[in-house]
Order: sequence, then C-alpha cells, then structure tokens
Amino acid sequence: MPEAALRDLASALEAGPGTAPHATVPVLPALRTVVPGGGLRPGSVVGLDGPGAASLGLALAAGVSRHGGEDGAGGWCGVVGLPGFGVAAAAGMGAEPERLLLVDEPGDRWPDVVAALAEAVELVLLCPPERPGAAAVRRLSALARKHGCVLTLTGAFARDWPGTRLRLRVQDPVWEGLADGHGRLTGRRVQVVAEGHDAPGSGRRASLWLPAPDGGVRPVETARPPLELVPGAVAAGAPVHPRPSGVPPLVRVRAEEGIA
Repeated sequence: MPEAALRDLASALEAGPGTAPHATVPVLPALRTVVPGGGLRPGSVVGLDGPGAASLGLALAAGVSRHGGEDGAGGWCGVVGLPGFGVAAAAGMGAEPERLLLVDEPGDRWPDVVAALAEAVELVLLCPPERPGAAAVRRLSALARKHGCVLTLTGAFARDWPGTRLRLRVQDPVWEGLADGHGRLTGRRVQVVAEGHDAPGSGRRASLWLPAPDGGVRPVETARPPLELVPGAVAAGAPVHPRPSGVPPLVRVRAEEGIA
C-alpha cells in the first residue's frame, strides 16, 4: 500500500471517534441469541465460515455501525481486503455507510492497515490475502486486545489464524423465491452456529433470515398452519358441543397465504 494512502488513512482515523469501552461489542438483535453473552468480546478474534459467511460479515459490520459507539448510537468498522463488500446490502441490514472504512486492496502492507484501524474502530472485518505469519498474528492479536477491537476473519485463510476463540458458521442455506428454475431470489434461510472456546458445550445455533426478503436480518419464525379451525360443529360420530347461536364453524384464513 503506498505511503501516501497509509498517511491519509491514519489522518481519517485520528479524526474519527476512538473505541468505546463496551462490555461487549454489539451485534444485530437477531444475532444476540447465538453469540455468547449477546455480543462479541472486545479484543477477541472471530472466524467466519460456511456458505453465506460474507453476508454474516455484513451483518456484524451492520450491528457495530448501528448499535456501537460510546452512546450506542453508532460505531465504526474497518473492512480490509474485501473489494466485493456490499455496502448497499450492509445498509439494508442496518449499517450506516458513513461509519464503514473500506480498504479494498491493502497489498503487502495489510498488517499495517489492520494495525492502524484496530486503534480506532470497534470491529475490523479482514480477508487476509495470504497465510498470516506468526509475527503478524502476534502483533495484530495484541493490538486488538489492547484497544478492545474485534478482529473478524473471513476468506480462505481465516482458519489459519491461531487463537481464534469463537467461530460463527453458516450452514443449511435455503433460498426463497425460485420455482422450477425461474423467479427471483427474495431471501435466504440459514442456520448460524457459534463454536469454540467462547461457545462451550455443543455451541449455540439460531435459524435466521440472512437476508430476509426486506434485506434485513431476523429470526425465522415457526410456520403457522394456513387454516385455523374455530371449535363448533363437528363430524358425525364425534362429541357435539353446540354453539349458542347455532352458526356453523368459522375458518380463519391468512390473506397473505394467497387465499381470498
């Protein structure tokens, strides 16, 4: 990365707010049940795995930029090595684009970029361009702990980072909106599983829309039957409980199910 670009980045960080002293680094409400403690541990290293890990990274950035900061009104995030990071998709999940610091191509000096960001933001989403060396791992992990920044790893080398105490894995993705090879993708249902030392036992899991049809992130609600029978007259041979009015049983139909 050119020296001038590094100086510009440092100046921008000095102008922005520093890391807020949270007990946890906030996540979106839909993720609070699966993340131990309801938020990410400051100074920790978190790995993202599975199909849809990129969307999970967007969701984590959205949670910090929306709910982080000293007063909970919004924090700062750094995104390094992800030129395909979907700012519009992150905004649909609740992110504040003006609180996202993007470094698409950090080059060989990516550890210096991450080090500069770790001093000023609450979360860095990093896709290492190479297998990280031991010196870079020690340096950046120590800086994350010192400044309370969550270092979140994605990409091919995310599992090569020692000391990752929490992994969030996306599995069982199911897209909605396609039928017989045609249609438009409207949303994706997934299972998000938390594993590692910070998620003891068998881990935690949650069924989520990632994203939901409206672009947000929310729990998958248990499906309700489309028809709800109101007790009234019953079939022949079964106990009869007459209704005082003598009107036939009612059938309530949810209009959104497509039945008029």
